[in-house]
Amino acid sequence: MSSAIRIELRRSTAPLAGAAIAVLGVAGLYVLALTGQTGLWDQQWNLLAVFQRIMLVILWPLALAAGAWQAGRDRRDRMEELLGTTPVPPSRRMPPSAMALALCLSGGYLAVLGAGAPMVAAATDHLGGGWPAVTAVGVLALVAAGWLGLGLGRLLPYAYTPAVLGVGGLGALLAAIEMSKYAEDMRFDPALFAPNLTITISDFQTVSGSVSAGQALWLGGLAGGGLMLYLATSRLARLLAVIPPALGLALAAPILTVGPGTAFPVDPAAVAEVCTRDSGPRVCVTAAHRGRLPDLVVPAREALRLLGKLPNPPTSVHEVAADRGYPQPAAEAWLDSDNLVEIRDPQELTTRILAGAGTRICDRVEQDDTYPDVLRARAVAAAWLHGSYPPPGQSFAAPEQVRRQEMWEQLTALPADEQARRIAAVRTAGLTCGDVAAALGVGAGR
Repeated sequence: MSSAIRIELRRSTAPLAGAAIAVLGVAGLYVLALTGQTGLWDQQWNLLAVFQRIMLVILWPLALAAGAWQAGRDRRDRMEELLGTTPVPPSRRMPPSAMALALCLSGGYLAVLGAGAPMVAAATDHLGGGWPAVTAVGVLALVAAGWLGLGLGRLLPYAYTPAVLGVGGLGALLAAIEMSKYAEDMRFDPALFAPNLTITISDFQTVSGSVSAGQALWLGGLAGGGLMLYLATSRLARLLAVIPPALGLALAAPILTVGPGTAFPVDPAAVAEVCTRDSGPRVCVTAAHRGRLPDLVVPAREALRLLGKLPNPPTSVHEVAADRGYPQPAAEAWLDSDNLVEIRDPQELTTRILAGAGTRICDRVEQDDTYPDVLRARAVAAAWLHGSYPPPGQSFAAPEQVRRQEMWEQLTALPADEQARRIAAVRTAGLTCGDVAAALGVGAGR
């Protein structure tokens, strides 16, 4: 078998298909560098694995078409009649072709992972838990596409079959993406049955192990059905090829009929805290961002020093993920994860911690007409704690700068005790997701 596979690797189009998968996949990763969007995949291993699965919207139809093209090789070379006269049955002659295609498609997909790995390894030392299974399902998805293409290409031996399958596969996956927009209304995400994933995840999310298992059952059945169809020599055998996909779908359906929240849960290991252990004030980040802890220590401790102007000031700084609930402990200053990842300037990091007097912007605040006042109040609180306006890292268009400057001047025109009371009120409101703009009490209409 191994020698037959080596021969297939030399004479078939399987290596070309694998190379096309690798080239398109790597291009899909690094083209985002042109727009500065590599953060969609280069910060965590789970992000890379999920983004690879998202790219299957292009790679899966390509593998499907490649399989159909490979199935038509003997017909194109006018070898069908000659091979039919040999004593070697199709059940022995054809598997090497399927195995060669599977190896090349798998190699191409893993090459994409290898191309993205250096950037992820440089960005984080948090391995995460779900990405190997997500990657393995991606490999299985491409093998299923290739073998299904082989089966359909042999069943429909026409010159246009590869093109029709490629375009049809792309259309089906795009339809799945469109259906995923209505997942909340349907109480489950139909796109989970697609080989590609349709949404990105945060640094702290993963793909549920049960979802990966369900997708493996379904795609494994699809691969088995495609292979049976490719090897079938009778009408009955072709009909029986429906059984593996049907069985895989039946087993997977109860597992995959879940909503996005269940399918893409928060990884407890990613949000676990990693903290400083020296004698200074405690500074903590999530395990997913532990590599950023050394850069945060000095800005965070400077922020705590400035927050010491308040009564009962916080004594530690904590990075928090978006799903972290309220109330915020009074002894903690919170820094939103997005700020930690995006901001590199130490002084600006200090300003972000001081915003809202050490509180995170309330994720339940509706972005209506009053939302800008919330942002302004948080910024003015940071400026007051810093001791000057504007604090480092804050620059806005002229009209917005004027409004914030006016709020700053209104606040600093008050007696010193009243200023301190209002900034303390901003912190108190922020701890419980209250109205920080009302607590500050300055600005338009206040």
